[in-house]
Amino acid sequence: MFPEERRQKLIAALEQHFSMSVGELAERLGVSEATVRRDLNELQKLGVIRRTHGGALLASPRKFEPTYTAKKDRFLAEKQKIGRVAAELVEDGETIILDAGTTTLQMVRHLKKKKNITVITNAMTIIEEMAASEELDLVVIGGRYRFSTRALVGPLAEENLRNFHADKVFIAANGCTLAEGLTTPDLTEAFTKRAMVKAGSQVIAVLDHSKFGEVSLTTIVPLSQIDVIVTDDGIDKTFRKELEQMGIQVVIAE
Repeated sequence: MFPEERRQKLIAALEQHFSMSVGELAERLGVSEATVRRDLNELQKLGVIRRTHGGALLASPRKFEPTYTAKKDRFLAEKQKIGRVAAELVEDGETIILDAGTTTLQMVRHLKKKKNITVITNAMTIIEEMAASEELDLVVIGGRYRFSTRALVGPLAEENLRNFHADKVFIAANGCTLAEGLTTPDLTEAFTKRAMVKAGSQVIAVLDHSKFGEVSLTTIVPLSQIDVIVTDDGIDKTFRKELEQMGIQVVIAE
């Protein structure tokens, strides 16, 4: 069992029972107590669980995860602008990774104008949108399908991503703060997004202004791993300045 898969099962057990001892978790997962303690330490660093005397409990979710349907029309005009400008950052002949998200989806129609582009994605919406285009080389990442985000995620997706190297990665998130970085409500999504980041030379976050200052349950990556943020003109000017002081290029889609 992959460590990520084991930790997902551990979280599922805590979701069911709220609080469990190390011994109970070890028996539930069929692993040693030492392995459980290591996993709990890693999950505590991510803010997913809280250690108790002899065990752990699940941290209270900090943000509810909206479904794809609920998100797709929210700030649509801003997302369309961001998608157009983000697509302009892609050069002919490049290989890119597109994360599952309502903003990354807006990039696709503009990418069809590019030449010799290879698109690697785990997003069913992007796959459906691109399927009719013969100009683009489409590579699909396998994995477990999450209906709420219409994404293929999990250990299989992460293993597939280890075999790729992309020029650019376009990543989406539910929240972005200076302290927590990019965050998402689902641990499995976080691991898959993190694998995407590792597979790219340049990491570009596509975020509408509503994501700044928001924090979800799990950190995807700290902002130190982000090269560029493409957003709309609704971003707070002070927050933008702080991002630029960190060395992140902030591109405003107008």
